[in-house]
Amino acid sequence: MSDLLQIRDSEFRTASDFIYERFGIKLTDQKKVLLAGRLSKRLRVLGIPTLSAYLDRVNGDPTGSELAEFLNLITTNHSYFFRENDHFRFLTGTVLPGIVREARADPSRTLRIWSAGCATGEEPYSIAMTAADALGEDLGRIDAGILATDISLAALATAREGVYPEAKLRDLPRSYLQRFFVPDEPGSWAVAPEIRKLILFKKLNLMAERFPFKGAFDVVFCRNVMIYFDNESRDRLVRSLYAATRPGGYLFIGHSESLRRETCPYEYVSPATYRKGGRP
Repeated sequence: MSDLLQIRDSEFRTASDFIYERFGIKLTDQKKVLLAGRLSKRLRVLGIPTLSAYLDRVNGDPTGSELAEFLNLITTNHSYFFRENDHFRFLTGTVLPGIVREARADPSRTLRIWSAGCATGEEPYSIAMTAADALGEDLGRIDAGILATDISLAALATAREGVYPEAKLRDLPRSYLQRFFVPDEPGSWAVAPEIRKLILFKKLNLMAERFPFKGAFDVVFCRNVMIYFDNESRDRLVRSLYAATRPGGYLFIGHSESLRRETCPYEYVSPATYRKGGRP
């Protein structure tokens, strides 16, 4: 424990306020040891003795690179393929068939899905595989695209690479592994080009004042992100997600999350599934 960064209460309050103001992430007092563990090695590498001095370094870096490094260290990017599979079944059984019917009647109909908080890429690749499987030949006739965003540059780098160890893929259907992955280095597999081309990865802070989107989305996945937010930040984000959702579109959140009924603009559909009223 001697190598663990020692953090004074005042330093922790300053750090937690900074993280909340910039990223909407609320660190409770119980996260003090976690923060020390995440930052200890970085401060030793830089030769910085205290958290206060490190925050000065973060704020004083005009390139923003140390802020990105700081964020990579404090965020958790745990993800796996087809997490909370109910949403993918809903996508296959309800959302995508409706869009196919509309696209057959109107060739200009597009399909847009947003993975907000995509971590290391398992979620958007799962969405793309689901769409490819469910739509079949219709996928070639529909202008389909998936936007995958995260605030962590390290997570996005892994996602863009699209290479995963075999252990990450052991729960995939065998047919998916054969169709949508190609062998890479021994013990790892790479996402196939036909799936990669459906996804655009971008850095985005969900606490941004405005999202730089030209259009709206048929489906928004924002799962296991809001567990880090307090009520005010969560309500603000939900309003932003609602504005980015097409009428008739859907929001999926994590099953461990909930939206406040009195402030949620979406209609409740089922646990962790919401719909924006109106017609597309």
